[in-house]
Amino acid sequence: MDGVPADAGAAACSAFLVAPFVCIVDKSIISNASGRKPLWQSMKDSFKEFLVRPHVFMRRPEFAWIFGLYGLTYLTANLTDSICEAKSADKTIPKFLTTSSVNLTVCIAKDRAFTRMFGVVSPKPLPFATYALFAARDSLTIFTSFSVPAHAAKYAQDRQILSPERALPAVQIACPLAVQIISTPMHLLGLDLYNRPKQPVASRLSFIAREYLKSTAARFARIGPAFGIGGVSNTFLRQKFQLMGKEVFHQA
Repeated sequence: MDGVPADAGAAACSAFLVAPFVCIVDKSIISNASGRKPLWQSMKDSFKEFLVRPHVFMRRPEFAWIFGLYGLTYLTANLTDSICEAKSADKTIPKFLTTSSVNLTVCIAKDRAFTRMFGVVSPKPLPFATYALFAARDSLTIFTSFSVPAHAAKYAQDRQILSPERALPAVQIACPLAVQIISTPMHLLGLDLYNRPKQPVASRLSFIAREYLKSTAARFARIGPAFGIGGVSNTFLRQKFQLMGKEVFHQA
């Protein structure tokens, strides 16, 4: 496939662009949920290290997890696009299935690692319910990040809500942000099941209500770069790299 270098290059560049911020937010949300460190203090400490000692920050295992997660997710989305385009096939369902499979697998492994690294209890297996909640959370995000935008952008264009130039970038950012309103409680409940086993339902609801607003705000800040800015960057760079590849091929 001639487009593989462009697909891989765009994925790697976009993942590197968003990984630092997403890493900081993920670490801070989990540290806050476990009681290890307050959300804003954790973010402040991590941002300080990233700005003052970026070489140390980017050697940490949590950074490697995030870079790998989004690099593989973007690469899978790009390769699926290339295959479907080559076969003139609709990419909506294939793209959702491939990206969600890769993202779910790596993201759940990442969440397991983060929950154990930044929790306050001794490392232990995650409950099945936590895995299920994380899977549901990520499926919603993937669907609204990779499958919904093309249709939402066409809807906005057809009804002249947005211009063709602005429609796709706008919905690529808006869709994954909006779904966090629904998925944040799933995320918090999954963490609470690990950190506080055998709690009554009322206690869990109280925890989710207490942490919901700031956790949703943090996940907005996380998902915006990861699937909004990162998605726009990945699409843009993939197109640019494909054009560069074609120019090199014609000059050869």
